[in-house]
Amino acid sequence: MLPFTTMITIDKQLKTPIFIQITNGIIKQILKGRIKPGLRMPGSRVMAEQLGVHRNTIISSYQELESQGWITAIPAKGNFVNKTLPLRKHDDTKNNVKKNWLESSGFEFDNNNQTIQLGLLKTKSYSLQFDDGCPDVRIAPISDLAKHYKSILNSVSKHKYDYSWDVTGHISLRKQLVTYLAETRGINVDADNILITRGSLMGFYLLFKNLLQPNDNVIVGNTSYQPVNQIIQDFMGNLVTVPVDNDGMDVDQIEQICRKKKIRAVYVISHHHHPTTVSLSCARRMKLLLLAQKYKFAIVEDDYDFDFHYKSSPILPLMSSDDNGSVVYTGSFSKSLAPAFRIGYLVASKNVINKLSYSRRYIDRQGDILMEQALAIMIEEGELRRHLRKALLIYKSRRDHFCDLLKSELKDMVNFKIPEGGLTVWTKFDQSINLNIMIEQVRKKGLFMVHPSEYNPNGKNLHASRLGFASMNEGEITKSVEILKSVII
Repeated sequence: MLPFTTMITIDKQLKTPIFIQITNGIIKQILKGRIKPGLRMPGSRVMAEQLGVHRNTIISSYQELESQGWITAIPAKGNFVNKTLPLRKHDDTKNNVKKNWLESSGFEFDNNNQTIQLGLLKTKSYSLQFDDGCPDVRIAPISDLAKHYKSILNSVSKHKYDYSWDVTGHISLRKQLVTYLAETRGINVDADNILITRGSLMGFYLLFKNLLQPNDNVIVGNTSYQPVNQIIQDFMGNLVTVPVDNDGMDVDQIEQICRKKKIRAVYVISHHHHPTTVSLSCARRMKLLLLAQKYKFAIVEDDYDFDFHYKSSPILPLMSSDDNGSVVYTGSFSKSLAPAFRIGYLVASKNVINKLSYSRRYIDRQGDILMEQALAIMIEEGELRRHLRKALLIYKSRRDHFCDLLKSELKDMVNFKIPEGGLTVWTKFDQSINLNIMIEQVRKKGLFMVHPSEYNPNGKNLHASRLGFASMNEGEITKSVEILKSVII
């Protein structure tokens, strides 16, 4: 039997539940190749005795692993690691992984020392909105943030109003993020691996500006987040598209492409893909990490929606299992708080952060230092976590209400899958519906909808749109579906 007592670390001081710590520990051992596909896991009693926890804790952990696709429960036989996961060799005697990835990236990155037009902009104010996935600003923790911001403003130190010489972001926020990312996402880094940005788009802009040379190939989904596609093209990168299905980007296709041409980066939305809301499966995550190590490309992981997952705990980000420095991870607080608060972050090897920080000072001397300190206090005092727990319950109720209405009121005129997370429903409309006319009519009735062309990288008619439900309460959702029904049926 494997020595699980030394392979899995449990810290009872952490805010992360014990069963999630065990779950994440097992996942990391699978990803490192120590736990092989097809292996029978110890029974719940045996594992509980080994780890010194209650049997129910192990049962919860195994249920979580099964829901994420890492293990399969076979009645009367036990729990087995999923055989479809790619086999990864593990050898502690050889230095076959990059040991200092926190310092230096696992892909080529030039350490030596271009206007973007974004879509999804509304031309007028609408009382009702099927937006692109915005939070409800009415439930944002404004009073907590304002309290801390005022306290910082009233502090006696005049230096709080000076220029900051650290363009990576205020150290208090970066230190809080070190703990926050470790506890919520299993990402273990130092403060020097974090760059605070004004939203995630600044991070993408800085990264691709420094990463790409003319005609470098970047793999994206055949449906993808258009602003990032445009940034890549503005820096003269070539977009290479691969299919996106219910398990996320087709990683087998990525492998085929890598055999034929040099790939500089893969842009992947690991949770709640934009626009289709699907998540990258466990097996594909493992294979993508292996391909990045083999072919020396960067994985640019956009994890804009990690905090909003309803069915079970989300699969850990790719970066949590990256021991080679292949992944650059981006996140944002725009969904957690409100879009007006432009605070995002980028996590990468130190050589990458140093170069991006050097470039950042010429487009934005520093971030909002006062707001960064206020947010750091919110994280430290647990206020952000409490808000996210409350928001998750509200948004889940709104998702369920919205999906029930779509099914009961629009019937076979729409086709959708109830999203496991995120703030939108990717909705396909019957081909008999002229979407140009439909969207024009609903907008005249006061309901905003995003035109499908906004999600359309290759001129292909998707005949679908992202219907954001989170920014409306249940009464507003009901009115919006009534308007949509009046136009369609």
